[in-house]
Amino acid sequence: MVLFRKIAVGIEIDDKEIRAVLLQKKKDNIYLTGYDRISLAPSTVEDGVVSKTKELENYIKTLWGKNKFGKKNIFLGLSNQDVMIRKVSFPNIPKEKLDLLVSNHAQEYIPFSLDNCVLDYMIVGEKETEDVKQVEVLLAVAQLPMIKDFYECFNNNGLKIQDIKIASLSLLDVVKESETKGVVIFVDIANNLANLVISIDGSPKLVRVLRVNLAQATGLDPAATPDKMELLEIVLSTWTQILYNEIRSSIQYFQTHEDIISFDKIILSGCGCRIMGLDKALENSTNIPVDYINPIQRIEVEQNLVIKDELIDYATCIGLAFAGLE
Repeated sequence: MVLFRKIAVGIEIDDKEIRAVLLQKKKDNIYLTGYDRISLAPSTVEDGVVSKTKELENYIKTLWGKNKFGKKNIFLGLSNQDVMIRKVSFPNIPKEKLDLLVSNHAQEYIPFSLDNCVLDYMIVGEKETEDVKQVEVLLAVAQLPMIKDFYECFNNNGLKIQDIKIASLSLLDVVKESETKGVVIFVDIANNLANLVISIDGSPKLVRVLRVNLAQATGLDPAATPDKMELLEIVLSTWTQILYNEIRSSIQYFQTHEDIISFDKIILSGCGCRIMGLDKALENSTNIPVDYINPIQRIEVEQNLVIKDELIDYATCIGLAFAGLE
């Protein structure tokens, strides 16, 4: 039966911790077989970028030593200011020609040199303007030194990163197609920042890093407890306002580029959404229905694996690993 099993590891690293999940495919089903986290010392990672390579290597070694995650098929999600994403339009032409067109013209849309960067893109839609058929493309540009640092930390532990992806986009792989109908705002709240994705019928149209810091604003340490967290009412109100301001800014920017008036719902994920009452407070501020993501709606849970409230912290990791098994 081992021949019919395949595993994938989804991993996310922020300034406070490493989070990882192990998914396993058995015949036609995908199972969550393990998940774990490890806290990082201050300044090991800063703003989502490796600051102390050797120290991060040691934390990765410790995390893998505690778990049977395997050494291959590892998918790392990126979330930092060294990654820039832009939505642009190009003529609807065959992929081989589009690859060349994107490569030759991407610099026109990025405000810094691409000489030391990694460039990728994904088609997220089609449109027609003045009888010209076009494709909508998300351009993703990442600083090469930052990418190399992450690879080095894993390689030096004998671990092989299969792919590095935009962390927030993996949320679309977590939810069922029915959950993405209409205009949906995904907000994933990590320890020191948040990520926002606005999708239309499951196709991402806007991807943004929100400059919010859960730890600084609330004093909470989600890694210290697997349960729901509680804030004083005044602190919850302040934190909600911080999030609301960032979400509102993103909505306003989105509406200047898309003919969208209303939004169907906000879906929350990440360790910051374990704060009790955040959904209702944010719903009252935005006048948009707010739901929590169900991180295991497309997968099964391995028998005897204990599931706690903190699993929602791993939604991004689950999406990364899930895509690696499709």
